[in-house]
Amino acid sequence: MKIIRPASPSEPSLHRDVGHFNQKLAERLKEAAYLGANEIARCEAGSSDMRLDRKILSLGLLDEEVLLPHTCAVMGLPFLDSSVGAKPDSSVLARLTSDYLRSQSAFPLATETGDVLFALSDPGNLPLRDELSFLAGKGIQFIGATASTIRDLFGHSEEGKPSEIAIVGSKPLATDPLSFDGPVVKYVQDMLADAVLAGASDVHYEATEEGFRLRFRVHGVLRSYQSMPSLSAATVAARLKVLADLNVAERRLPQDGRFESSLAGRKVDFRVSTLPTKWGESIVCRILDPKALRLGWQALGFAEELTEQVKSILGRPHGLFLVTGPTGSGKTTTLYTALHELNTLGRKIITVEDPVEYTIPGVQQVQVQSEIGLDFGRVLRSILRHDPNVILIGEIRDQDTAEIAIRAAQVGRLVLSTLHTSTPAGARARLVDLGVPGFLVDDVLIAVLGQELAPADCEACGGKGCGACGGTGVSGRRVRAELVTGKAI
Repeated sequence: MKIIRPASPSEPSLHRDVGHFNQKLAERLKEAAYLGANEIARCEAGSSDMRLDRKILSLGLLDEEVLLPHTCAVMGLPFLDSSVGAKPDSSVLARLTSDYLRSQSAFPLATETGDVLFALSDPGNLPLRDELSFLAGKGIQFIGATASTIRDLFGHSEEGKPSEIAIVGSKPLATDPLSFDGPVVKYVQDMLADAVLAGASDVHYEATEEGFRLRFRVHGVLRSYQSMPSLSAATVAARLKVLADLNVAERRLPQDGRFESSLAGRKVDFRVSTLPTKWGESIVCRILDPKALRLGWQALGFAEELTEQVKSILGRPHGLFLVTGPTGSGKTTTLYTALHELNTLGRKIITVEDPVEYTIPGVQQVQVQSEIGLDFGRVLRSILRHDPNVILIGEIRDQDTAEIAIRAAQVGRLVLSTLHTSTPAGARARLVDLGVPGFLVDDVLIAVLGQELAPADCEACGGKGCGACGGTGVSGRRVRAELVTGKAI
């Protein structure tokens, strides 16, 4: 085993600063005459968030064998130049299957100190490094190695086929980013697949004094999900955070993230939010399943008379139409149904959402990114210059957004949005509270639809609880809606 160590260690956080890393690597490759200025400029074109080494490989400018030693040197990591004499860490191989490690191009090496030295073909993959740190269960270090070297390590290792580990359930395996092995990973994978198959809207993970509790929200009612006593609360939370690309080490502050996976035969989005509590972190994963979205007024459960009234309002060329109701009451589904009906060749429709929950073909949908200054107000100011007929605003939550929505409705746009009020009649007062003059509200607000979802009794047991409804007595939900127009607003 031949290890090449960097001549001078780089600063420890260098690899976490993509711009700094790219600059240092470019300088090193220029000095070594591997790449010229034109080739570097070609790599630097486009996204600045992508590491330079990944761009170079994707463009085929250098082979991995040439590039990786320089990448490791800039990161301050050693480089494994040869697999000869390398010894595997059999204890880690016994816990993590070779299929998982091969899929990640990672191999655990034994060291004299007892720590694990993980050889990685992409040592800059921070989410993978965080995950391996948790799964290894001991001190861990990292070293760069080419993919061919790692394949040789598996081929030379007598422990290449570790013993079988216990798994839970028999759901179909997910594709990236859930196609891993290991007890924690497999448990979370099966749990998310079960949630999708059950039609859950959310998964609730809660750390408790005894461990952790998992529940699904199905038809508005929380149902318990089996836990594994052998798994710690911290490792399950860490797995969910790794999937959502969150900071695994940060447990004191709330975090928000997202990931996409193929589960139960379809692609599903998960929006993840963490919250620190007394016994650990509370994590909620909101499930956005396109196949679970049922558009159409009949699918919403609106009465025929109400449907005709809403259609009449949507037929107007301009004005502000609001949908109100508590969280999870189906406001977004109602607005998407409205867009589905309005989405014709003769109309240009633009949305600004946080987040974009479902893709609507033919509609220009904009995702708010507050961290870079792309908030509702900034997007809306730009939208008005794109001459839309219809604008959907995910939620009116501040004065800036409210004022631009009112102005858009005044100048001939039909504006659809949601607003948090307890009743439809409270919408006008809420807009005034946000700083919009009352006379402007009266000028553009054409209607407010208030709605909520109430549990529907299970038809099999009449609400008493049975196997068909999971003992909850509930099977689906029914909508309660009220439309307020004119002077009643």
